[in-house]
Amino acid sequence: MTRAPHARPAPPGDSGFSLIEMLIVTVVLGIIMSALTAAVITTIRAAPDTEARLDDARSTRFFATWLSHDTTSTPPFLPETAQGGMDMDTVANADNDDCGGAGDNLLHLQWTETTTVSTTHVANYRWVVTGGEGVVQRYACSKVGAAPSFTLDFNRPITPPLDPGNPPSVAVDQPGGPGTDVLSVTFTLNGLSGETVLVETASRNPADFFP
Repeated sequence: MTRAPHARPAPPGDSGFSLIEMLIVTVVLGIIMSALTAAVITTIRAAPDTEARLDDARSTRFFATWLSHDTTSTPPFLPETAQGGMDMDTVANADNDDCGGAGDNLLHLQWTETTTVSTTHVANYRWVVTGGEGVVQRYACSKVGAAPSFTLDFNRPITPPLDPGNPPSVAVDQPGGPGTDVLSVTFTLNGLSGETVLVETASRNPADFFP
C-alpha cells in the first residue's frame, strides 16, 4: 500500500495579505492620491498667475533699465521745466509731447549730446489706454542742431498690461526742497490683479555712492 506524500505547511512568507491589511492599504492609498490630486489641481490653477507674475517681473526690469538710462543721461532738472517735465496741471504745456505720442505725459526727459554736431534727445513716458488695458509707452525722438521739430526714433510699450482705471503715479526726490534739482524719480505701477510695483532710479551723483 502506497502512502500519500505528506503535505508540508506553507512557509509564513507565503500566507498573503489578510482582509484587514488590504483595507488599510486601500484607505492609505486613497488618502495619498487625494492629496496628490489636490496638489496637481492647485498647481495647474496657479500656473497662469505665476506665468503672469514672471512676465510682469521681466517687463518691469525692462522698464527700470530704460528709466535708469534716461535719468542718467538727463542733466539735473526741475520737474516744471521742459528739460524734464512731469504732467502737472500747474505747468504750462504740461503735456510735453515733442515726439507726437499717444496718451498722457507721465515724464519728459531731455538731454543734448555733442560730437561734430549737437543732437537733442527726448525720452517721453506716456500713459496709453487701449482695449481695456493700460501701458506705459516710451517715445524717444531727436533733432539735430536747430531743427524745428523732432523725429521719432523709438516707440514701444515698456510695461505689462496695467490697471486702466489706476494710472501710474510719478514722484521725484528733491533733497533741497521745492525749486531745487531732482535727484531721483519713482514710478508707482498698478497691476491688473491689484499688485503695486515701485520702480525707482538711482542717484546721478557718484559721490552719493563713493565718498
